[in-house]
Amino acid sequence: MIPARRLDLDATLGLAAPDALFVAATAYLLLPALIFAGGFLALPWAATCLLAGIGAFALLPGWRHGWPLSRRATLACAAGALAWGFGSSGTHHLLYAAVDWQIRDAVLHDLATGPWPVLYAIGDFAWLLRAPLGYYMPAAAIGRLGGVTAAQAALFLWTALGLFLVLALLAALARDVLPGRRHAALVLALVFVTFGGLDLLPNLWLDATEGDGIASYWGRGGEWWAREFQFSGHATLLLWVPNHALPAWLPALLLLRHARQPRFAATAGLPLAAAAIWAPLSALGAGVLTAAAFLLAGWPAIRAALSGPANWLSVALVVPAGLFLMAGSSSIPHGFLFSLHGWEALPRLLLFLLVEVGALAIALRLLVGSRLLAVAVGLLAILPLYVFGPGNEMTMRGGIAALAFLAVAAALAVLHALPGWRRSLVAALLLLGAAGQAMEASILFNEPWPPSRGCTLPEAAAQSVFTDTDWSHYVIPWPDRALARLLAEPAERQVDPETVARCWPEEGG
Repeated sequence: MIPARRLDLDATLGLAAPDALFVAATAYLLLPALIFAGGFLALPWAATCLLAGIGAFALLPGWRHGWPLSRRATLACAAGALAWGFGSSGTHHLLYAAVDWQIRDAVLHDLATGPWPVLYAIGDFAWLLRAPLGYYMPAAAIGRLGGVTAAQAALFLWTALGLFLVLALLAALARDVLPGRRHAALVLALVFVTFGGLDLLPNLWLDATEGDGIASYWGRGGEWWAREFQFSGHATLLLWVPNHALPAWLPALLLLRHARQPRFAATAGLPLAAAAIWAPLSALGAGVLTAAAFLLAGWPAIRAALSGPANWLSVALVVPAGLFLMAGSSSIPHGFLFSLHGWEALPRLLLFLLVEVGALAIALRLLVGSRLLAVAVGLLAILPLYVFGPGNEMTMRGGIAALAFLAVAAALAVLHALPGWRRSLVAALLLLGAAGQAMEASILFNEPWPPSRGCTLPEAAAQSVFTDTDWSHYVIPWPDRALARLLAEPAERQVDPETVARCWPEEGG
C-alpha cells in the first residue's frame, strides 16, 4: 500500500516569491551573455542585445525583496562552494584534471589572448571559433587585462560563485519546503552534490567480466558503460563539464523555487536565454521543464509568461547568439538513434533507463506525487532517441535540468517521509548513486598535469587524446555568409598545429 502522507511536490514547490537570490542567479547567467554580445557581435546586433538584456534585467521582480538566507547559512554556502569548486580541478590543475580540459584550457587561452571574434588561419583555410562560450567570458575578459594565469584563477572563482548560488538555492528550497527542519539544507546539498545513477553496478560487472578487474574502476571513472548513452552524475559534470552543468542547474532550481509565481513566469525567459549562450542543450532541457511547469500551473502563469515584456526582450537577446551557434551545425553528427545504431540498441537503451532513472523514479513514486516530476522522467526517457554531437550531447546535456529535479525530489522525499522501508529504499538508491560518483571522483587521485598556457584550440585538438573527434562543434570554415553581417570583423591568428611543440607533458596528453 502507498502511504497516505505522500509529499505533493507540485503543491509544495514553486511558491516562493522572487527575491534577491533570484536576481543574483539571473545576473550570474546574464553577465557572460552581455560580454559575448559586446565582444563578438557587430555594432547594431551588439547594441540590440545589450539593451534587451539590461532592459529585461531591470524588469526582474525581487529587487525589493531581501536575501532569503541568514548570514550563517550564506557563509556556509560560500565555504561549501569553495570546497566543491576545488573538485572542478580543471579550473586550477592542483589536482588531476579530466582530459576534456586540454581543449577547455585552449579555448580560455584563445579568448584571453587574442581579438574577438576568434579566427584561426591554418594554411589556406580560416576557421572561426563557434562554440557556446558563455562560461568563459568573464574569466577571458579578466585575462585580456592580466594574462592567461589571471584568466585561469578567475575561472576557478567564477565557477565557485556559480556553485555558491546553487547551494544557496538548495538551502532556500529546504527552508521553503521544510521550515524549521534542522539539517534539511545540509541533507539536500549532500544529495545534490553526490547525485548520480546506478552506474556503479554495471561498471563493476563489466570490469569483473570483460575488463581488468573490479579494481580498475578506481582512478579511471567513466559512465560510458551503455556506450551510446550517458546521464552524467553531478560529480562527473563538475569534473568534466561545469560549463554545461551550471546553466542547467541554476534555471532548474529557480523554477523549483518560483514556478507558481506569475511574476516569475513573466521574467523566466531571461535566465533561460542567458543560459543558452552558455550551453544551448542544457538550456533547452531547462526550458522544456519551465514550459511544462507553466502549463501545469494554469492560465495565470501562461498569461504572465506570454505577456511579460522581459520575456520578449529575452528573445531579442538570444536570437543573435542562436544564429551564431547554429551556423554550420548541420555538419555536427546527428540523427535518430535507431537509424544510426539499429534496433539492437533498444535492449541497451531500456537497461540504461532503468539503471539511470527508472529504479529511483519507481521508488520515488511511493513517497512523492508530482506531475512535473513525471514530465522530467518522461523527458529523460525521450532524449536518448535523438543523437546530436559526439558522445550524444542531446542526452548528456539536455537531461541535466531534469536530473537536478530528480535529485531534489529524492532528497525532499527522504526528509519528509516517515521511517519505513519505502524511505529506506530511496535512501539506499541514493547511497548507491553516491558511491558511483565517488568512483568517478577517484580520478582526482591521479597525478596532476599542468595546464597549457600557450596552446591554441587547433593545436590542442591536434594533440588531444580524442584523436578521432570531429571538431565541427567547435569551429566552422570562414568566411560564412550567414555570420558575416552578424559578427564584428574577426582578425586572423596564424596557427600551424603540425609543427608546434607539445601542449602538455606526457602525463597530460
